[in-house]
Amino acid sequence: MSERWGRRTFAVPAGAFYLLFAFLVFGISGCSKGGSDRSAMGQAAMDSTLVIAMLGDADYLNPVLGSTVTSGNIMGLIYPSLLQSEFDTETGLLNYMALEKKLRDVALGKVKKTPEAAVARTWQMSADHKSITYILRDDAYWNDGKRIVSGDFKFSYTLYGNPVIASARQQYLAELVGADKGRIDFDRAIETPNDTTLIFRFYKPVAEHLALYHTSLTPLPMHRWKDVKPEEFRHSPLNLDPLGAGPYRLKRWQQQQELILVSSRSSNLPKPGTIPAIAFRVVPDYTVRLTQLQTGAVDVVENVKPEDFTALMKANRNIDIKTVGLRAYDYVGWSNIDQQEYRKSGKVKPHPLFGSPRVRLALTQAIDRESIIDGYLKEYGILCNTDISPSLKWAYNNKITPHVFDPAKAAALLRAEGWVPGPDGILQKEGRRFSFVLYTNAGNARRNYATIIIQQNLRAIGIECKLDVQESNVFFENLQERKLDAWMAGWSIGLEIDPLDVWGSDLKKSRFNFTGYRNPRIDQLSELAKAKMDPTGAKAYWQEYQEILHRDQPITFLYWIKETQGFSKRIKGEELNISGTFYNLDDWKLSSSATVTP
Repeated sequence: MSERWGRRTFAVPAGAFYLLFAFLVFGISGCSKGGSDRSAMGQAAMDSTLVIAMLGDADYLNPVLGSTVTSGNIMGLIYPSLLQSEFDTETGLLNYMALEKKLRDVALGKVKKTPEAAVARTWQMSADHKSITYILRDDAYWNDGKRIVSGDFKFSYTLYGNPVIASARQQYLAELVGADKGRIDFDRAIETPNDTTLIFRFYKPVAEHLALYHTSLTPLPMHRWKDVKPEEFRHSPLNLDPLGAGPYRLKRWQQQQELILVSSRSSNLPKPGTIPAIAFRVVPDYTVRLTQLQTGAVDVVENVKPEDFTALMKANRNIDIKTVGLRAYDYVGWSNIDQQEYRKSGKVKPHPLFGSPRVRLALTQAIDRESIIDGYLKEYGILCNTDISPSLKWAYNNKITPHVFDPAKAAALLRAEGWVPGPDGILQKEGRRFSFVLYTNAGNARRNYATIIIQQNLRAIGIECKLDVQESNVFFENLQERKLDAWMAGWSIGLEIDPLDVWGSDLKKSRFNFTGYRNPRIDQLSELAKAKMDPTGAKAYWQEYQEILHRDQPITFLYWIKETQGFSKRIKGEELNISGTFYNLDDWKLSSSATVTP
């Protein structure tokens, strides 16, 4: 299921899944206590620099490789986008916009996203829905002055589809000519008859909204990357020096400490960023982040705990709490397959602990999800049944009854699977103890809280769950390489439903399928749904899809999160919605520090 993100305006489609580390905009690592606080910055710097405190750093500033929400937010400010997208909260559908065309008519005043950031001037879907032709504007330029041309997009798609590079977004290319035969024929699948014409060809009819979604992956400048060999792509020094065309450009990146963007004065996509500089500061410790917001050392802190709201705003009346949702959820991941065997031989065998759907259901029933919500998120958390959000109103299955906390029923399911208490009270089966390590990423107070409750809940039914916290970059790398048997993490879902990158049975292409879950009916339902020209016509397929996930429990879905973000009131013009906290960051303004009362 993917965005865009989805996300933001960053052109990794408005629907792409992003892995959540610290939140839904988590980064990775860094500078804990101070660094460049406001007292050191001086009033002039304070007036011209927005400071955002992040749990951790970006993983990549390359859209072919970047997979975290942090990376997506930053790349959305740096790179150009073929289209713009906007979420309609009334219908739960995405709208797509080029400079001179939009997919759906929207009532006057409802559209808030400007189409002027789009590189596409317009598009035309063929009558047989087997091709889409974009006409690009001729006045969009990379930051080095070179024009953005159709060849940049074709070149970038060859990178997304290159198995050596192994982008997590290979599923976006699944309908291109040749994909049905196992190898995309890029010469036929993407044509560039001239610099402003870009044609995508599909091997089957594709609904217009999905064609727009799948063909709007973020481009890289061909002239900058064309000499980099695929096997060197992930480690190229160019990854540390991105060439973009958006409202901001990279000034400095001290990895694990601070990343600074400055307004790109030459950008017309849609314009230079209003705030002169934006500092994404890595502050792994939650208490330090909160203190820096309270003292005015930073302007934005995400995922403020509800119990901290009152004290925070009382200590500094120039702080406001803003809430957005429901797009992100936390979950416990279970390896459905023996990952070690798969890495060694490529063979798919059930995981010795988590390979059975009944065992995974028992694990879910043994976890007191409501207790986690009541103890931490309170009214800002909602039980999660599957990865289709209640915000996607047209597709959400509200008839599913959540799995309730029932240790007795969980124990019975485990007994039926052959798990019986051993001499030390821990369940065992055929000489194997039910013991494992549950991993999560460092610096996330919410997940630390949840894992302790999960550990206690599982111990109560005879399961030994050890806890281990890893630095976020290491944690994500281990997930990508399928080295973890059990973990707690989160997703920021796509606003376009297209779940094969997460649940697709082809594990080589479905790079976000960390669990190794495989169900042919899920694959089939996804394809049947995508074949509907009108997305709402696929509702029945997505309803069944949710029922299967609810039954199979490839992961334990914990809760949807209403994200609670702390903002300095000196920020003006911010527009938060389900598309993200930084939805219109390039339009934000800062009031003078003289007007801020500590």
